[in-house]
Amino acid sequence: MKKRSFLILAAAFTAAFSMTAYAGEWQSSENGWWYAKDDGTWPVSAWEWLDGNGDGVSECYYFDENGYLLTNGTAPDGSQVNGDGAWVVDGQVQTKTVEPGGPGGGSGEDWSSDDAYYDDSWNSWGFYDPWYYDPYWYDSDPYLSEGDKAAYHYAAHYWKYPDNYELVQQVWTQYERIAANPSNETASQEMVWVEVPVWRLSGGQKVPGTDRVQVMSSIADDVKAIFTEIYNGPEQFPINSLGGYSWRSNGLTSNHSAGLAIDINPDQNPQVRADGTVLVGSKWEPGVNPYSISRDSDVVKAFGAHGWNWGAAFSTKDYMHFDFYSY
Repeated sequence: MKKRSFLILAAAFTAAFSMTAYAGEWQSSENGWWYAKDDGTWPVSAWEWLDGNGDGVSECYYFDENGYLLTNGTAPDGSQVNGDGAWVVDGQVQTKTVEPGGPGGGSGEDWSSDDAYYDDSWNSWGFYDPWYYDPYWYDSDPYLSEGDKAAYHYAAHYWKYPDNYELVQQVWTQYERIAANPSNETASQEMVWVEVPVWRLSGGQKVPGTDRVQVMSSIADDVKAIFTEIYNGPEQFPINSLGGYSWRSNGLTSNHSAGLAIDINPDQNPQVRADGTVLVGSKWEPGVNPYSISRDSDVVKAFGAHGWNWGAAFSTKDYMHFDFYSY
């Protein structure tokens, strides 16, 4: 695959998979504009589809090696951007329709199908759709890391666009109450402890057990269902640590502060920068370490079926992290 088409396809995937409600916001400094994501990171040397004004239409923006928005120029792949930083072709801003009404925007496509394809604007560029012709195209792409491949695999084969509008409305109502007075005291009132079944490793054997995780009360049943599916799966995935609600110093820019994110086995599913620097945890070893989440794990299957995002898709990989998708 040509580098240019890879970059554009990667941008399309990022929009479909990574843009959640409360996903982030534009920030500015004397050096320019940048985009803060909900996990505390920002895009660097990357394209991002963003619906900044919530009109249901996303534009594609390029952020340079320092994370600042490129305007009136040419991106490294040769694509042009206008004065607002939006990607243009022959002077026309390229857009992508997303579900309207969701805070922060989100993709309207279902990326869980093997025959998922991009809209006609891609075909007008003359790019073939890799998912249509080869649902595992990413495995042979030399530009992708194993983490990138895992993220594409999750989007292509396991992630399903959530359609529980009633649940989303409940989440949004609770989130607004927290946002009205963002603090640990306010957020704690919206949380509940959920007991879930888990497998433990003891003496080299897997044994049944239970664990608890604190989340926003409206998603408690969803969380119970997900962990029950993991527990009942043939893998019997072992869990040694769960993390949920935690009021973070960056407030609601983290979904953990809203009780909408869960971390699983953080030591064996670390947070890692693109340059390999490990920020949290030790080493991701799927297929070697039983606590590491592989791309075909019962964990990703269960969270994907319920429409949660996986942190493998973040620019700073966060393999432990799953967060509730709202739109």
